Amino acid sequence: MIVRATALLAALLVALPAPARAADVVPTAAEIRANVRAAEHEPAAYRETIVTTSSDGTTTTERQIVRGDDERTIDDSPPFHAENGIVHGAHWLQDENGVTLDDRVDPGQAKPERLTTTVSRVRRPVDAYAIATLNPKGWGRKEYVDPVSWHVVRRERILGNGTVTTTYDDVRDDGGRVFAHRWHIDNTVAQTTSESRVTEFTPGGVDDADLARPPSRRALVAFADGTTSADLPADFAEHVYVAVRIGDTNVDFVLDTGSSGIVVDATVARLIGLQLYGEHSHVVAGRATYARAVVPELHAGALTLRDIVVGVVPLGWTGKRGGRIGGLLGFDFLAQLGVTIDYEHHRVTAVPGSAYVAPAAPQTVALDARFGRGIPLVTVSFDGAVAERVGLDTGGSGSFLMFDYFTRRNPNALRDDDGGIFSDGPEQIGVGGAFATKPAFVHTLALGALRVPSVLGYRVTSEKSYTTEIDGVIGDRVLRWFTVGFDYMHERVYLTPNAEGRAKLGSSF
Repeated sequence: MIVRATALLAALLVALPAPARAADVVPTAAEIRANVRAAEHEPAAYRETIVTTSSDGTTTTERQIVRGDDERTIDDSPPFHAENGIVHGAHWLQDENGVTLDDRVDPGQAKPERLTTTVSRVRRPVDAYAIATLNPKGWGRKEYVDPVSWHVVRRERILGNGTVTTTYDDVRDDGGRVFAHRWHIDNTVAQTTSESRVTEFTPGGVDDADLARPPSRRALVAFADGTTSADLPADFAEHVYVAVRIGDTNVDFVLDTGSSGIVVDATVARLIGLQLYGEHSHVVAGRATYARAVVPELHAGALTLRDIVVGVVPLGWTGKRGGRIGGLLGFDFLAQLGVTIDYEHHRVTAVPGSAYVAPAAPQTVALDARFGRGIPLVTVSFDGAVAERVGLDTGGSGSFLMFDYFTRRNPNALRDDDGGIFSDGPEQIGVGGAFATKPAFVHTLALGALRVPSVLGYRVTSEKSYTTEIDGVIGDRVLRWFTVGFDYMHERVYLTPNAEGRAKLGSSF
């Protein structure tokens, strides 16, 4: 009887429905990420090589060196070479012209972006746990994690002008680490696709020298023999124009601190026969075709640059006397210099960065700047609303222009108040085309110790323009009130009010 009862009980247990599996309960994002780390078995230190072929015709070999939270990435896509890394939490990068700079974090006073993280179990586009971290516009990142293997199978980076989707496969053990050895990227922002594969993986063998921040590879700007100072051939009109000779062609470039590199207009590039690399779509003010090129020699007055990497884009702007703008003298021209722009006396002076001397005038205001994005970003307050990513932009028209990154976080900071003159601002032109604006008035614009009263600027209203995470720019209508000193080496900008500035600032200074 005991045996029969046990057998009957066993049969009943088999017939009863199974309890809900733990897998049916959606874990938290932290739990999922902990499982992902455990499944990968990432060693404390390793090296790997990744080869990426893109539909834009480029092939890039990326070498990654990792030890704990420190890492160094070296990208080679001949003739271009760039690097970036993290050492003890400090980010650095070296651009394609060999300039090494720090990518410093924000001071942390501005209103943060409101992000919401959600976790769900999805069946499409893949069967996975989906971790989504998005802002109120739905921009941000999504990760899709396989619920059985705990490997990331898909990532999406959702931006204002498209989505970058990465799908992973060929997951296998390599030296004790289990990870994807191949992935495909569909980039609707750049309108490219690419294929990446890991060609080498080696655990261990990483020392301090492998991870160290490298010095700049070379001096980009050469002064005339025996000189350490040069006045640039500048013309002060709508912008500061500098006469440039590129090849055998003489053109006007805008001296543009708001440009993260040197840019050559596509028409000029064709005229002088530059070879273009990696043509793809690019969005700033509008969508345009962007490429890279190497200029053998460029002269700006007595200054010479050789074998310089430039961006090539159809600018389509007209400048002084209706002439076409040939390009932008941006970060790579300025990065190793100290540059003084004297708007009152129409003079631009450049010295080697190591020779720059800060102005000693008692009214001079010194601003700490961050150059990690290739432009001088400073902290500005608009009627008390703090913005930490405002570029000082000598190529920017008007007093200030604010982007969606600021206005969506500070919706009440900029009043659409122009005294009833306009309901909309003028259509403006930037890299990639025209964009719409609205007038924006602030009672007090605070820039360091400066308090500028009653300033009328603009905010961008075109949804697809200037969607990067930068607050906006201070343009030349404000900068013209000062003699402006740009000290790129020490990451500072100096503002000394001129006669117009003293009249504007009055007792507020």
